[in-house]
Amino acid sequence: MKYCPHCGAEIADDVRFCPTCGKETVVVVNDAEPQFDPQDVADNKMLAMLGYLSMGVLPMLGCRNSAFAMHHVNQALWIFIGSMLCSLAAGILAFTVIIPILGGIALIVLFVFEIIGIVRALKGSGKPLPFIEKLPVIIK
Repeated sequence: MKYCPHCGAEIADDVRFCPTCGKETVVVVNDAEPQFDPQDVADNKMLAMLGYLSMGVLPMLGCRNSAFAMHHVNQALWIFIGSMLCSLAAGILAFTVIIPILGGIALIVLFVFEIIGIVRALKGSGKPLPFIEKLPVIIK
Protein backbone atom coordinates (compact mmCIF):
# COMPACT_ATOMS: atom_id res chain seq x y z
CA MET A 1 0.00 0.00 0.00
CA LYS A 2 1.04 3.59 -0.59
CA TYR A 3 -0.35 6.99 0.29
CA CYS A 4 -1.62 9.76 -1.94
CA PRO A 5 0.89 12.65 -1.93
CA HIS A 6 -1.97 15.13 -2.17
CA CYS A 7 -4.52 14.08 0.46
CA GLY A 8 -2.69 11.33 2.37
CA ALA A 9 -5.32 8.65 1.73
CA GLU A 10 -4.13 5.05 1.64
CA ILE A 11 -4.29 3.66 -1.89
CA ALA A 12 -3.32 0.44 -3.65
CA ASP A 13 0.13 0.27 -5.23
CA ASP A 14 -1.22 -0.16 -8.77
CA VAL A 15 -3.64 2.80 -8.64
CA ARG A 16 -2.66 5.80 -10.76
CA PHE A 17 -5.37 8.21 -9.54
CA CYS A 18 -6.38 8.62 -5.91
CA PRO A 19 -9.98 7.44 -5.34
CA THR A 20 -10.39 10.05 -2.58
CA CYS A 21 -9.17 13.27 -4.20
CA GLY A 22 -8.94 12.16 -7.85
CA LYS A 23 -5.41 13.51 -8.37
CA GLU A 24 -2.66 11.56 -10.05
CA THR A 25 -0.26 9.85 -7.68
CA VAL A 26 3.51 9.84 -8.09
CA VAL A 27 4.65 7.08 -10.41
CA VAL A 28 7.98 5.53 -9.41
CA VAL A 29 9.87 4.23 -12.41
CA ASN A 30 13.02 2.75 -10.85
CA ASP A 31 12.67 3.32 -7.09
CA ALA A 32 15.52 5.85 -7.29
CA GLU A 33 13.71 8.89 -8.61
CA PRO A 34 9.99 9.49 -8.38
CA GLN A 35 8.38 10.90 -11.50
CA PHE A 36 6.10 13.89 -11.13
CA ASP A 37 3.52 15.44 -13.39
CA PRO A 38 5.44 17.71 -15.82
CA GLN A 39 2.88 20.50 -15.37
CA ASP A 40 3.25 20.27 -11.57
CA VAL A 41 7.03 20.54 -11.93
CA ALA A 42 6.82 23.49 -14.33
CA ASP A 43 4.32 25.36 -12.15
CA ASN A 44 6.03 24.78 -8.80
CA LYS A 45 9.78 24.44 -9.29
CA MET A 46 10.48 27.96 -7.97
CA LEU A 47 8.42 27.35 -4.84
CA ALA A 48 10.14 23.97 -4.39
CA MET A 49 13.50 25.75 -4.56
CA LEU A 50 12.35 28.39 -2.09
CA GLY A 51 11.48 25.59 0.31
CA TYR A 52 15.19 25.06 0.91
CA LEU A 53 15.70 28.74 1.66
CA SER A 54 12.65 29.09 3.93
CA MET A 55 12.82 25.86 5.96
CA GLY A 56 9.93 24.53 3.90
CA VAL A 57 7.46 27.24 4.88
CA LEU A 58 6.81 29.02 1.57
CA PRO A 59 5.79 25.97 -0.47
CA MET A 60 3.50 24.79 2.32
CA LEU A 61 1.69 28.10 2.09
CA GLY A 62 1.62 28.36 -1.69
CA CYS A 63 1.33 24.91 -3.19
CA ARG A 64 0.27 22.34 -0.63
CA ASN A 65 -1.36 20.28 -3.40
CA SER A 66 1.86 19.93 -5.42
CA ALA A 67 3.53 16.53 -5.01
CA PHE A 68 6.77 17.93 -6.48
CA ALA A 69 6.96 20.88 -4.09
CA MET A 70 6.03 18.76 -1.07
CA HIS A 71 8.77 16.26 -1.97
CA HIS A 72 11.31 19.09 -1.75
CA VAL A 73 9.66 20.55 1.36
CA ASN A 74 10.18 17.26 3.19
CA GLN A 75 13.84 17.20 2.23
CA ALA A 76 14.24 20.84 3.29
CA LEU A 77 12.62 20.10 6.64
CA TRP A 78 15.02 17.22 7.30
CA ILE A 79 17.97 19.48 6.45
CA PHE A 80 16.62 22.10 8.85
CA ILE A 81 16.10 19.54 11.63
CA GLY A 82 19.61 18.17 11.09
CA SER A 83 21.08 21.67 11.21
CA MET A 84 19.28 22.47 14.45
CA LEU A 85 20.41 19.21 16.06
CA CYS A 86 24.03 19.82 15.03
CA SER A 87 23.94 23.37 16.34
CA LEU A 88 22.31 22.27 19.58
CA ALA A 89 24.85 19.49 20.16
CA ALA A 90 27.76 21.82 19.38
CA GLY A 91 26.34 24.48 21.71
CA ILE A 92 25.65 22.17 24.62
CA LEU A 93 28.92 20.30 24.34
CA ALA A 94 31.06 23.32 23.43
CA PHE A 95 33.48 22.56 26.28
CA THR A 96 34.71 19.52 24.39
CA VAL A 97 36.92 19.86 21.36
CA ILE A 98 35.63 17.14 19.07
CA ILE A 99 31.85 17.75 19.19
CA PRO A 100 31.93 21.34 17.85
CA ILE A 101 34.31 20.22 15.08
CA LEU A 102 32.06 17.30 14.12
CA GLY A 103 29.01 19.57 14.36
CA GLY A 104 30.68 22.07 12.03
CA ILE A 105 31.51 19.34 9.52
CA ALA A 106 27.93 18.04 9.68
CA LEU A 107 26.59 21.57 9.09
CA ILE A 108 28.81 21.91 6.02
CA VAL A 109 27.51 18.58 4.69
CA LEU A 110 23.92 19.68 5.29
CA PHE A 111 24.63 22.98 3.52
CA VAL A 112 25.95 21.04 0.51
CA PHE A 113 22.77 18.91 0.57
CA GLU A 114 20.75 22.12 0.57
CA ILE A 115 22.60 23.41 -2.49
CA ILE A 116 22.07 20.07 -4.26
CA GLY A 117 18.37 20.21 -3.37
CA ILE A 118 18.05 23.74 -4.76
CA VAL A 119 19.73 22.72 -8.03
CA ARG A 120 17.55 19.61 -8.35
CA ALA A 121 14.38 21.59 -7.66
CA LEU A 122 15.28 24.16 -10.34
CA LYS A 123 16.07 21.37 -12.81
CA GLY A 124 12.73 19.72 -12.07
CA SER A 125 14.34 16.60 -10.64
CA GLY A 126 12.71 14.58 -7.89
CA LYS A 127 15.79 12.51 -7.10
CA PRO A 128 16.06 12.18 -3.31
CA LEU A 129 19.05 13.58 -1.47
CA PRO A 130 21.58 11.12 -0.05
CA PHE A 131 20.68 9.78 3.43
CA ILE A 132 17.48 11.87 3.48
CA GLU A 133 15.80 9.43 1.09
CA LYS A 134 15.69 6.83 3.89
CA LEU A 135 13.97 9.17 6.37
CA PRO A 136 10.19 9.17 6.76
CA VAL A 137 7.97 11.76 5.10
CA ILE A 138 7.18 14.58 7.55
CA ILE A 139 4.36 16.30 5.66
CA LYS A 140 2.07 14.51 3.23
